[in-house]
Amino acid sequence: MKTVSALGTSFSFGSVAARIAQTLSTFFPATTSAAKERNAHPVSLQLARGKVHRLDQVDGIREIQVLDGALWLTTTPADRDVLLRSGDRFALPAAWPVVFEALKDASVLLGRQADARD
Repeated sequence: MKTVSALGTSFSFGSVAARIAQTLSTFFPATTSAAKERNAHPVSLQLARGKVHRLDQVDGIREIQVLDGALWLTTTPADRDVLLRSGDRFALPAAWPVVFEALKDASVLLGRQADARD
């Protein structure tokens, strides 16, 4: 009898649970340490002056760092505007979406925060 391992549990292949586990693993693949490591690295963006970018909570971005240039940033609800210049970092509040615009050509790092449950 063949066993299938999915979502951290082993199931015998002929069981209904195994078919469910196989289906679920298609939609929720196992998270590997390599995938976690890849998600921990910041995302680099080059934005031309006037370019607008939107971040949603599902993007997993928790910090913006401006390496060069300048950004205007706001959250929803729009409780404040933030201006970021070269060298500035900004921890994103729990207000989504976040919208930012390059006030001049900008090089930006978008940082992810590791999930504390991992």
